Amino acid sequence: MDKNGNVMKYFAILTLSLVTMAFSAGFHNGTGFFINSEYIVTAYHVVEDYDYNCYYDIQNDSCYKVHIVDYDKERDIVLLKLDEEPVEMPRVCRIAHTELPVGEKLTSYGYPEPFLDHDLTVIPMNIRVQYRYDGDYSYYRMTGTLQLGMSGGPNFTRDGRIGGMSKSISTMERNTSNLIKSTEIIRLLRMNGVREYPNTRNVKKCVISIVNSIKVFKSAHDEWGV
Repeated sequence: MDKNGNVMKYFAILTLSLVTMAFSAGFHNGTGFFINSEYIVTAYHVVEDYDYNCYYDIQNDSCYKVHIVDYDKERDIVLLKLDEEPVEMPRVCRIAHTELPVGEKLTSYGYPEPFLDHDLTVIPMNIRVQYRYDGDYSYYRMTGTLQLGMSGGPNFTRDGRIGGMSKSISTMERNTSNLIKSTEIIRLLRMNGVREYPNTRNVKKCVISIVNSIKVFKSAHDEWGV
């Protein structure tokens, strides 16, 4: 950083360019979660236009390559697999296998700016309707507004299960967001013969950051020595 703070300004600008949702262009970063020690689920739009996506292990400041195993573009969900073994065993939470009722309270977790802020963002949610405005029953329509970069992040029930996955902010109504139902996650896993192996009840340990290109991670380290 020079005396005018130019490096930090540039770093902040680049990080903001990484943070996006489905309707934005440019680099993406998103949130996700492990299904077991090898497989990750996130929103498809986080990784769809890029090669060499990676799981950013914030605690160990490492980025591990992943590849796409299967995806459903319409429902905006993707199954990823690690290409290399991480330093520590990933933490895995339970997934709800049944739909949740209207009025169910959820808590959304995510990393909007993983390179700048290692703290999780936490947003309370409430199931308002069991389908999206277009009538698609793959989603919950939620009261609550997600932040950029939370796409693909888990939304936990009061008993600590993943009840849905963050998709997008609704453009039809204020303070409303769309979540992909956990039953859609289970459906994709079953199609690929993947089983969940939960190993923690600490929901904060289940939330991870996904960077849409390992090149972004490497360039950050080369430029700023982080």
